[in-house]
Amino acid sequence: MTNSMNFLPVPEVKYQKKSAILGEFQVSVHSSLMSARLNEAYTSLQKRVALPGFRAGKVPMELVRKKYKEDVLQDVFQKLVNETYRKGASEHKVPVAADPYITKTNFNEWQDGKNLEYTAEVDLIPEVTVKKYKGLPVNKKDSKIKDEDVEIVLKNLLDPKAELVNLDAGTKIKKGHLAVIDFEGKLNGTVLPDASAKNFFLEVGTNNSLEEFQNGLEGMKAGDQKMIEVKYPEDYKNLEVAGKAIQYDVTVHEVKQKNYPELTDELAKEFQADNATDLKARIRKSLEEELAVEQKQQVQEEVLLAFLESNPCEVPPSLVSRQLQHILGEVAQLLKRQRFSESVMQEYFGKHIKDFNARAEREVKLALLLPKVIEEAKITAEEGDFKAQFEEISKSSGQDIAAIEKFYSENKARRDEVGKEIERRKALQLMVDNAKVK
Repeated sequence: MTNSMNFLPVPEVKYQKKSAILGEFQVSVHSSLMSARLNEAYTSLQKRVALPGFRAGKVPMELVRKKYKEDVLQDVFQKLVNETYRKGASEHKVPVAADPYITKTNFNEWQDGKNLEYTAEVDLIPEVTVKKYKGLPVNKKDSKIKDEDVEIVLKNLLDPKAELVNLDAGTKIKKGHLAVIDFEGKLNGTVLPDASAKNFFLEVGTNNSLEEFQNGLEGMKAGDQKMIEVKYPEDYKNLEVAGKAIQYDVTVHEVKQKNYPELTDELAKEFQADNATDLKARIRKSLEEELAVEQKQQVQEEVLLAFLESNPCEVPPSLVSRQLQHILGEVAQLLKRQRFSESVMQEYFGKHIKDFNARAEREVKLALLLPKVIEEAKITAEEGDFKAQFEEISKSSGQDIAAIEKFYSENKARRDEVGKEIERRKALQLMVDNAKVK
């Protein structure tokens, strides 16, 4: 039996590219096709629906049409929109980034005998071009490990062996002293239990507490009382006080000092070193390795910033919005694991939403631009790259490398994703190697 739908006029779909990231579909659906789709929908619904006094499949069509008219119209319209825009996108090879949004339609006024018309705009994945990825300007910090840096680490190693001695009652606190204090933090006059303590030991001049608070302690002596106001940074790890000014009422009880033992060859052996010179050399090497990693990360960040500046491109809002939701979801999970309340999390997101949005836009741009570098530079993930990556995963996870290789070899999609990450990393390294470093 011939399907009568085959003889109905097909929807007319016109497409216009309005900008690099925006396209427009103009669609007209013939009245006969609209009527046929509605009849088909009502017939299908009649077979399933039941109303008081009627069994399923026995409800008169007149009642079905009357009761479900708005729902059926909306459903048919939505299906036609999805069908026609996909048809138009396929015919015109439109790189759509997300579902279309209706900007104009006669749907609400539609009647039998009229064509259904609508205009829809759609975000496009832009066709980006890379103008420059070599010779990008980069500022590299010329940092070196100093003897003082080695001494700080050495001091931390010897800290458990240090002797704590009381200083004279009139001694004023300075960097390096250890103060025994009471403090009570208040926000707008309300005491914060988590920002208060009794007989708290604080080594002044370390990175263990806020610099502003420590500076306020300097010059105080045993018996002194003082109010120290601390303005917490916006990105402070405790979200409840981040970006706020807290008033601390401080009382000093004692001022102490640590006397460290002399580093001898025998003492150095307790830290698996041959002698004192060897221990200091090991500390320096470790610090230099850490510094090298920091400098590498800093150069990579500088290169990416220069790369984006040298290759400006528009990105569709829908892609940025999607990436933003992904970022917010990851951050929310992290904050939940740290047991922050919903109200504190919402306040945090409200303060930093611009930063999150900028990060999302940047990540979308890189996702579009880096494949162009990979393509132009003919970068590929070689077998040796996979092996090195699997060895790194094994080292960080403690899993057997054979099991890791099997896990990725059994699933092409997983292995392909690793390959893409390797290519992105090689593209970044190519840009770093060819950067103009100052």
